[in-house]
Amino acid sequence: MKELFLGEHLFNVDSQRRVAIPSQWRSGEAAENLFFLFPGRDKSLQLVPAATFRELLGKLRKISFADGRAAIALASIGSMAQECACDRQGRITLTKKLMEHAEITERVLLLGAVTTIQAWKPENWQNRQVDSETGLDVLQALQERPDDFSEIIRHTLKS
Repeated sequence: MKELFLGEHLFNVDSQRRVAIPSQWRSGEAAENLFFLFPGRDKSLQLVPAATFRELLGKLRKISFADGRAAIALASIGSMAQECACDRQGRITLTKKLMEHAEITERVLLLGAVTTIQAWKPENWQNRQVDSETGLDVLQALQERPDDFSEIIRHTLKS
């Protein structure tokens, strides 16, 4: 399973709602090309590799199903999520519901988000992305204070 996703790739969505996952983001083993697709923030989709999802699942299992707020939050996300296995051509199929969430129609921009993949309507990403200076500010802060990742992201992106 690939653990690093970099770059951006613009694809057409075919009539069966399929989109290709770039070959450099797939493993040579078909069984390892399993992803979990979730609704993301700001009208995006979050494609999470199976290994990363298993780590998250371990944490989610610790949440009490009797916790009403947590149960509703998990059901809201889980009801839209889907398991995606790449077909022989390296494509996954998007559900109508997730495409509507991200406003994706004919074209989709796949972005390497380092540990995951994000899918965006190209115009939505154009309006949302931060400039390279902000990205470099985040990297600099991480190198200076590597244990404060969440705080660094919150502070840097709100500035």
